[in-house]
Amino acid sequence: MAMLSAHFSESEFACKHCGTLPTYGISSALLTGLERLRARLGRPIYISSGYRCPVHNANVGGVSNSQHVAGTAADIYVEGVSTRELARICKQIFDGVGTYVSQGFVHVDMRAGGSVPGYYLWEG
Repeated sequence: MAMLSAHFSESEFACKHCGTLPTYGISSALLTGLERLRARLGRPIYISSGYRCPVHNANVGGVSNSQHVAGTAADIYVEGVSTRELARICKQIFDGVGTYVSQGFVHVDMRAGGSVPGYYLWEG
């Protein structure tokens, strides 16, 4: 699959259920934010969940208005960086940040196109 940005490929974001991406693509604001985060950390970012088709989103218990279905969200982790530290940095870049310490990932999204970093915050 092709690259979506300098460090992120289509295969990283493809739905785990059907292998597709949204017809309108992955949010450029999300990709820009992830590239900014990678540059700041100086480490690879791993995508554990990117785009979800509506069927997959329902199967994993996602909310009906999930940013994953819109192509504006990713669940991420970074080796050698704690979930809390990663979330702290993400709050400076992404509109939505969900901290899932017990599961070891941070949800990031650009639901407002990157205009309100750290506005939508929650713990899962």
